[in-house]
Amino acid sequence: MKLHQSALVGLICVSLTGDCAAADSANPSAVQIDLGKLLNARVVFTQKDGQMRMADHSLDRGDSSVLITKSATEVAEAGKLKPLPDSGFFAANKEHPGVQLPYGTVGGGPQVHQSPDKTETYPVPVPPDHYRQMQLYFISAAGPTPISVRLQYADGSSDLRTTRVPDFYFLPTAADQDWFVLAEDFGKVNLKGKMTELVHHYIHGFNLNPDSTRVLRQIEVTKDNSDSVLNLFGATGILSDQRDH
Repeated sequence: MKLHQSALVGLICVSLTGDCAAADSANPSAVQIDLGKLLNARVVFTQKDGQMRMADHSLDRGDSSVLITKSATEVAEAGKLKPLPDSGFFAANKEHPGVQLPYGTVGGGPQVHQSPDKTETYPVPVPPDHYRQMQLYFISAAGPTPISVRLQYADGSSDLRTTRVPDFYFLPTAADQDWFVLAEDFGKVNLKGKMTELVHHYIHGFNLNPDSTRVLRQIEVTKDNSDSVLNLFGATGILSDQRDH
């Protein structure tokens, strides 16, 4: 399975299934990053052919912070909450390119990487190239999560970003530099698929601001010890206009 193709083919969608979800002709340089074996938890109820595909984890350590797609709400009779889109695709806007989150493409498999309570470091390989932007998409539940992200380049050099993932109940503040909202104002259910809140939750995005003059080859995320639970939903890069062809 190819992780990266020519920018001429439009939005590159790479998933565990090898399926492409959508094309974004307005930004043909967007590259969806395959999280592969990092995915370890289902935190979104989905459905196929009228059958529920259940979640197996809450976003936090309880049982009432679970997400649900639009079509799954109808099967589960979850109530009139605002759901996530079935496709997991979020159209480009001024904050981000077209983004395909794994929950919309992995079928019955795991959808996010959920970190344990303790400190954890994990790599996110990227198709080596020059990127003018690289974004990670998170939910931090039961409070904000301190993280550090190391950008590793092909020449052996690296850059470090240190930040705090906002709790998913809150919008980023002025102090949350390089943070934005990918998915906004959605509700949640419990592990039985019944509504617990109508709206007021967010998937946050973080701009890594890589050096576009160097070839980025890997991202290393460290979740620092905290009382919160961190969920990585996806990653998307934007190729540099100055890259080699």
